[in-house]
Amino acid sequence: MPILFINEVDSGTTVGVWHCTEEAEQLRSMLVLDPGDEKSYASIRNATRKIQWLGCRMLLSSFLKTREIRIHYNEFGKPSLINSPAKISLSHSGGCSAAILSTTYSAGIDLEEVRKRIARVADRFLSEDELSIAFGEDRLEKLTLFWCVKEAVYKIIGKPDLDMQHEICIESFNYLCASSGKLSARIKLEDKEISIPVAYHLFDQFVLAWALTSEVF
Repeated sequence: MPILFINEVDSGTTVGVWHCTEEAEQLRSMLVLDPGDEKSYASIRNATRKIQWLGCRMLLSSFLKTREIRIHYNEFGKPSLINSPAKISLSHSGGCSAAILSTTYSAGIDLEEVRKRIARVADRFLSEDELSIAFGEDRLEKLTLFWCVKEAVYKIIGKPDLDMQHEICIESFNYLCASSGKLSARIKLEDKEISIPVAYHLFDQFVLAWALTSEVF
């Protein structure tokens, strides 16, 4: 089973990354999809995207110990399981897919391959203060990490009008170039501000970040 990374965060929360090495039809044969997901799968034209889509579901299948994965997307594209009360979040990049499942927290996850193009768009999602701490030889890695952190938190909130640049703020942290670590992001909502802890893992030119909170959105 091509699971590159697995982390049992607690008794109710699992994070994983799937290395997409199989052909799409091989993965498809391992899953039982409901009619809605079957239709969504058939509509995907890009072969790589098909495999990424299936890779996310293979992870959930592994977590839940079942071939039957039924997912509903709300009007903002936020996924939830039809046959389980657990919260989920999905992501993919390059040849990998990622998923988080939690029965104890609201959860968000993001996976990104480290690429030079992140530097060209960094000022669209980072504040001036955040840009000022993303420097040095590992700048691209830091920029990718900051994007993943904000995206993971964004997925928990699930509101398309949330301003990632100004309403999701990276709180200070000590970047030690380690393969894993923790930080937090502060969310500015209409009626309150909250801080959400985020963990991250670096591997093979990829950055993975996942956020967990007891807050319900």
